[in-house]
Amino acid sequence: MNSVIAVMKDYQFSEYETLVYIALLKKSSQTGYEVSKNSSVPRSKVYNTLNVLLKKGIVICSNTDPVLYMAQPVEKVIEQLKKKTQSDFDEIEKSLGSIEETEITETLWNFSEYNQVIEKINELIESSKKDLYLQVWEEDLTTEMVELLTKAEKRLENFIVILFSQAHRYELPFTRFYKHGFEEDKLKDYGSRWISLVADSKEVVYGTLPTDQPDVIWTRNHSMVKLAKEYIIHDAYNLRMIKQLEDPAKKVFGKDLMDVRNIYKN
Repeated sequence: MNSVIAVMKDYQFSEYETLVYIALLKKSSQTGYEVSKNSSVPRSKVYNTLNVLLKKGIVICSNTDPVLYMAQPVEKVIEQLKKKTQSDFDEIEKSLGSIEETEITETLWNFSEYNQVIEKINELIESSKKDLYLQVWEEDLTTEMVELLTKAEKRLENFIVILFSQAHRYELPFTRFYKHGFEEDKLKDYGSRWISLVADSKEVVYGTLPTDQPDVIWTRNHSMVKLAKEYIIHDAYNLRMIKQLEDPAKKVFGKDLMDVRNIYKN
């Protein structure tokens, strides 16, 4: 009994209200005097308590003299509480969600734990509704991430994945991705693996990924989002051209196309 009273208090039911409702569940068609006797709620309090429950729609009364009271079924009360709770949650989400949007737009937020980075990446992939741009190393792909990307490719028209792999393993269960192929030199440039994700053209996760101490940021800063998105798109442009013009490109830039990186020489 005490546990039920405690729970009901969380939903704005006083102890007297809960005791009266329970008494009416056990036996319907009671007068106010009988309710007081069976619930142990003082007569001086019982009629006011019954009126409160009538207003809440938890109890109904007869049009007789004396007035008789009956409890609404438990299922109806639970459904009413669920609707009220959901309405409260909706209001919280509406009110606090808009505050969050204005507060975090320009801030750069840091992730220092590898698992935090992967969880955030998965979250953004799953929630993306408009577009998705990703540079990722095969070594950082989890089973969950691959599954989410497979679903995202089917869902999104603008979907680009640039795949890097130190072991040159380029196998994914979807088709819209580009094999990079210049991993060794890129690792020399960056010093470690990195990840870059733009979701719905409004937020970006970017940074280096040594598993012991990642240096990764997440932000909705418009300039950062635009810069990361354009970088991934231009990477895709170049890889698409190399793929389509591979044979003549090898004649100009060498068998492994490594001379393409000599951008500081005319």
